[in-house]
Amino acid sequence: MPRGDHILSEGPSSLGDEELLQIVLGTQDRQVAPRLLARGLPALSRITPGELLFTSGVSSQHAMRLLASIELGRRVVLAPAEDRPRLLHAADLASILWSRLAFLGREEFWTVLMNARLQEIHSVRISSGGLTQCSVTPREAFEPALLHRAAAVAFVHNHPSGDPTPSGDDQRLQLLLNEGGHTLGVRVVDHLVLAQSGVHSAVEGRCPPVSPVRAVG
Repeated sequence: MPRGDHILSEGPSSLGDEELLQIVLGTQDRQVAPRLLARGLPALSRITPGELLFTSGVSSQHAMRLLASIELGRRVVLAPAEDRPRLLHAADLASILWSRLAFLGREEFWTVLMNARLQEIHSVRISSGGLTQCSVTPREAFEPALLHRAAAVAFVHNHPSGDPTPSGDDQRLQLLLNEGGHTLGVRVVDHLVLAQSGVHSAVEGRCPPVSPVRAVG
């Protein structure tokens, strides 16, 4: 199967139509995809089970895979956009991980991945440590953002001591992460410290604890 592994390392846009179709079909026969694409992609999107089964080299298993892929693609295009809240303030970001981190007995460091509209894509734990610290490098912190092609990130960690005031090490790491984001073209929205007594935001300063009603962690 040509360049199949490239879909993971370089993304599906790096492959041509024939290569993508060959992956969907799961066939080693390199003549099948050109036959199916002879009339173009619009015609392929309207192809019937009978037309597929009468195409040389297409088995019933190939036909089922292709029809399922076409229908799934159609449903993705027609699906309504998910109404996700925008994370515009420190309290919005803190609510994502508050219930998970604020009362935890060990330090954890998380990355909140966001799109260009500052809507959460995914939140990823980067590191878990002890009572007073957890080790994080900029490379580790930004790896999920690059993998998921996130336009923006916020970094969040907790202080089991109950005091969200950032330490000297926290401030030095924040500077490194801000520099890393600038270099990589990933917007660093904020760096939060969560603790039982409240939240510290690198942007907004000290904030009160998140309301239990608001927390969604």
